[in-house]
Amino acid sequence: MRRLSLLLFTFVVVSFITKDVQADKFRYYWDTKSHDKGQLHFSYGYGFPRLDNRRFKLHKDENAYKVDGVGPFIFKAEYGLTRQLSIGLSATYVQYTSEWEQQRFSEFHQKNLWFVYGTKVHDLAAMLRLNYHWVVTPRSDLYVGGGLGYNRWRSEDFTNFTPEDSTFNSFFKKPDPFAAEITLGYRYYFRQRNAVFIEAGYGKSIVQAGFVFKFLHRKRQ
Repeated sequence: MRRLSLLLFTFVVVSFITKDVQADKFRYYWDTKSHDKGQLHFSYGYGFPRLDNRRFKLHKDENAYKVDGVGPFIFKAEYGLTRQLSIGLSATYVQYTSEWEQQRFSEFHQKNLWFVYGTKVHDLAAMLRLNYHWVVTPRSDLYVGGGLGYNRWRSEDFTNFTPEDSTFNSFFKKPDPFAAEITLGYRYYFRQRNAVFIEAGYGKSIVQAGFVFKFLHRKRQ
């Protein structure tokens, strides 16, 4: 009985020591893989082409029609739940302007003239995202991910016609109040904690690319 108790006690002690050694080993070698449990990844990038241009197609037949803007700018924070699964936040910002010309009668010139009309839109989306990491090596990370969240937009109409016409309402397809994305991505670490990434799929753009910075979620003991 004493031998059995001693054997059980030894087993418990060895288990705790092994567990602590493995934890300490992970804390020390936490950045040997491009993705692992407990890692934090911060990313920023840019997308192309913008998929929101289609919202202004109701004005595409107007004179001198054009759409300009910047974005989407992409910001992401990701935490490794396991060696295959991670959870994070994804945010995108897009600003674009649609312009066209319409003829109006000018009282001052007593004739029809072309005047500029347009709409400026600010589009911000925030999503909760999950990634599944298929192939992970010290230098590369192939993953697929998707997210759902909230889409907030604000539009401003403008014109250089008479002031009484400055409150006109433009017509364009308003975005939905929710945001979604699903992409296939790849990261390459040119340094142990710095990478470039590229993703392709459905979102604010078809393709997005940028930089990744890797951290540990807690300080070493």
